[in-house]
Amino acid sequence: MASLLLETTSATAMETFTMNLPVRYLEHAQVERLISQETGVEWFKQRMRILRCNPAFSAAAADYARSMVDLYKGRYLINRAIANVARQTICTAILSLYFEQTEKTGPFLSSIQNLTTEMNLCSRNTTAANVVLLERVGLVTRSENSKDRRWRSIRPTEQLIKEVESFLRANLTVADALFPARKYRELIDANDDVLERCFANSIHSLLITDSFARDLPGSLIFDTSDGGKILLLKLMSLKDTGQSSVEDTVEFPFEEVGSLFGLSRTHVRRLMKKAEAGGFVRLLEDGGRRVQILPPLEAFFENIVALNVARAQFDLHLANGDYDLLPIDPFRVQ
Repeated sequence: MASLLLETTSATAMETFTMNLPVRYLEHAQVERLISQETGVEWFKQRMRILRCNPAFSAAAADYARSMVDLYKGRYLINRAIANVARQTICTAILSLYFEQTEKTGPFLSSIQNLTTEMNLCSRNTTAANVVLLERVGLVTRSENSKDRRWRSIRPTEQLIKEVESFLRANLTVADALFPARKYRELIDANDDVLERCFANSIHSLLITDSFARDLPGSLIFDTSDGGKILLLKLMSLKDTGQSSVEDTVEFPFEEVGSLFGLSRTHVRRLMKKAEAGGFVRLLEDGGRRVQILPPLEAFFENIVALNVARAQFDLHLANGDYDLLPIDPFRVQ
């Protein structure tokens, strides 16, 4: 089916498409109209396979793990605020809805609550509590709406924008390593509007991928658990560092690892026990002194890296108007 091809789109459809659009980028409603959920899911799955088959992927993924560990290390409050997929989704939604607003009044709490409940991430009360936490650590502010004082709009602070930008740049660094001719990071550096449009589009790529991302083996342990993704990245950053003569075995002392990221030893131990029960690691010595990384964990890590990079590519291509590289369904173009 032509709409599922990665790098091609009907020339006739694209001509009609561009004639109907007065701007160089798509707004959220236009994306929903032109990219069906089914087509988008297939595009992401295909893109992830292409990324993982790239000869340079393993090295780039290892560098990604180390750079992400450096982003998380020692920032306890920030780590707490983005500790699991629900809180990360809330941050994404706030940025997306904020930069999609022409007057930049910011999203309302109700819109974020509707999203998290529809995605079955957390309750409305938990969403509200998470927004309060984000405000407490300085990532968002809440202000009265000038038109209706019963509603308080949520605005991202510069700190949240910089935090999310740093993660986006880490993903684009991998993309540049795999496809240097694209020069992804240069696009971000050249124009602030491109970065803002990336943020505005990010909620759509999230909604497309959420349907299968949480079904990946290992997601319940490392993606949805508080701090689970940090532990995954730390484990993979230690792999192949020559720590041990035993293949794929690393030193991962629970108390030392936890202290780096503001996680208790008990919490780290609990997650690692779950990982062992799930067949992702083997604990060779008490307290994480020796941990063997098993193939299912490597596969999950590679899937997570590929998914994050694919989302960054999707958002940037959309922001830059590279519609020929996106899964535009020509049958939806009117």
